[in-house]
Amino acid sequence: MLLTYDAFREAVEDDDRRRSLLFEDDHPRYVLFAQQFSRVDLVRLSASATAIRRMDRHRDGVGFLRSILSGKRVLNLFAQPSTRTNESFVAAAEKVGATVRVVSDLRTSSFAKGETVEDSVRTLSSFYDLLVSRHPDDDFATRAAWALRRSRRPIPVVSAGSGKSEHPTQALLDVYTLQYSFAERGGLDGKRVLLVGDIGRNRAARSLALLLTRFEVRRLDVACFPGHGPDPALVQALERARIELVTHDSLPKAVQTLGKELDAVYVTRLQQEWDTGAGKLGTSEDFVLAWDLRHHLREDCVIMHPLPRVNELPDEWEAHPGFVVWRQVRNGMWMRAALLADIHGATDEIMARARRLGVA
Repeated sequence: MLLTYDAFREAVEDDDRRRSLLFEDDHPRYVLFAQQFSRVDLVRLSASATAIRRMDRHRDGVGFLRSILSGKRVLNLFAQPSTRTNESFVAAAEKVGATVRVVSDLRTSSFAKGETVEDSVRTLSSFYDLLVSRHPDDDFATRAAWALRRSRRPIPVVSAGSGKSEHPTQALLDVYTLQYSFAERGGLDGKRVLLVGDIGRNRAARSLALLLTRFEVRRLDVACFPGHGPDPALVQALERARIELVTHDSLPKAVQTLGKELDAVYVTRLQQEWDTGAGKLGTSEDFVLAWDLRHHLREDCVIMHPLPRVNELPDEWEAHPGFVVWRQVRNGMWMRAALLADIHGATDEIMARARRLGVA
């Protein structure tokens, strides 16, 4: 029976029903939420991302990688400004052999004529094999997935950022970066993470927090702007995972209090694009990770930022041994390549070839 949109939306928000609608044969078909991924999924995708990264430096591996999605066409439909995420998806698709088309000005599309999401994505599915979307509407990617799932050409949909709530592939690359950083320190389990910034409106921070529920993280510290703390749904998700949420009204105070206990600090900017008549870009000193705060942190404390940054993470932090922001950016390409391959059921083949080449 075909579900109405409201029934579909209700089902994919239900932890017990979500997977049956968004996965096929244990491979993601529609990537809409960070929390749709299990710990097993995260381990598999991280291993595949590492294998792809290593094979890309191997003469025989490069040719194999380009064959994975050879002949497939990917459309990046970006209704919000993006350079980093868009180019990351383009590079990822090209690494595994797909061709990519980017549409970033929806004023030149039929959306400007009032065409519905359903009609637009069903039209596009006639020409492409996978849709990557970024949109200011929280429901755009979900509505696109619903429309395509009930069509005769149900191509996959990947959210590259939906409104203020979801950025699942950013969360995947962030978890991959944390796992990589903690590889010789027992992994993510038991680590102390501090999220900083506009948590209520920053979809990257929110999605990362949701994925942390897949690990044995018993406490999450958040230093957030007044009025922009974690939303009720995120608070409830953390409670279900038995993760204690501790909020702080000042980043310097939080760092001074937690100090050497912190394993990672994830800094985000003030999301001023959501404010009408926003003034000068940047944030107040209460949420800037000032360079002199380094004395309170261990040298192996991981420093991350989803970018773009304004003034909240000064350039001096690049001298800190735990600064991994540029690795984080590059990891986005590897993780997204792994995800695109996994959507098409190629992960087992990737791992088998990596083992034969001695790079697994």
